[in-house]
Amino acid sequence: MKKTLALFTLLFSVFINFAQDVNIDDLLNENNKQKDYVSATFKGTRLINGHTVETTKKHALDFLITHRFGDMGVKGVSGHTLFGIDNASDIQFVFEYGITDDITVGFSRTQGAGKVRELYTGLFKYRVYKQTTNNKRPFTITLLGNATISSMKKQSDPLLISSFPKFSNRMSYLVQAMVARKFNKWLTVQITPTFLWRNLVDYNDNNGLFFMGLGARAKISKRSAIVFEYYLPLMGKGQNYREYFPMIRGKKDASYYPSLHIGYELETGGHVFHINLTNSAGLLENDYLPFNNKNWAQGGFRLGFTISRGFYFSKGTNAWTGKPKKTKEAQ
Repeated sequence: MKKTLALFTLLFSVFINFAQDVNIDDLLNENNKQKDYVSATFKGTRLINGHTVETTKKHALDFLITHRFGDMGVKGVSGHTLFGIDNASDIQFVFEYGITDDITVGFSRTQGAGKVRELYTGLFKYRVYKQTTNNKRPFTITLLGNATISSMKKQSDPLLISSFPKFSNRMSYLVQAMVARKFNKWLTVQITPTFLWRNLVDYNDNNGLFFMGLGARAKISKRSAIVFEYYLPLMGKGQNYREYFPMIRGKKDASYYPSLHIGYELETGGHVFHINLTNSAGLLENDYLPFNNKNWAQGGFRLGFTISRGFYFSKGTNAWTGKPKKTKEAQ
């Protein structure tokens, strides 16, 4: 626990140091002065698997399709499956709607890749604090919560968590606080303290799990960037089978490996497209954070992609482009 608290303190201090010369009144006092907020901290609401501090614009609907294939580096297997493309590990469809520019509600259906599948999720996302160009607000903070339920057929084996002795055993919940800073035109960094609660777990596991996410976006051209994501479990020594940095320590065939993702992002008009490599078979945090057992060093990485398309429904706005409609005079 001491190591966990020390890690939280260290990561937060990196961001807080940028605000050392800021008067607390400037941070907390909401006045009527116009603030110049930093724009496009990220290009979309997802970095790779995880969320970013970005929310869906008011009266806009964001539709995402995400796909993960099979292992592409396993010897003797990858060539026969076209480097994993024949084997889909997870598929997800997401609809997110902007109530305001800072409040998003969403719904998704995820196939699932862990012990519990057929996952339906509702989410609520609220951007509570925005970075300003004068650095009086040195970062952006967004809060997220979700509730997930499985429609998976009940299993007869009582030792499986998919046996669902009670209906509530089908449920899990996630809470995140995303803190991001856009350092300059090309670099953004985000940390994501995460708490996951599952109503039913294996006998040697914990219902409540803490994770620390680290993400970054490095712009390489006007419309493209390299993106990175890593989620580390925060566990006390001997608490369960999740260990720190097993891949770096050279451990093979461990029961758990932290989720490590890297990708290429491309913006094309109304679309944001990601292609990535990841050791996570799953797509939903409730699924891949507790159950990941794929090791990059043993070929346990896979190809994936995400396509995001925005639809705008505000009056006078083109639903496809989000731009103001042309008037008859302009035409």
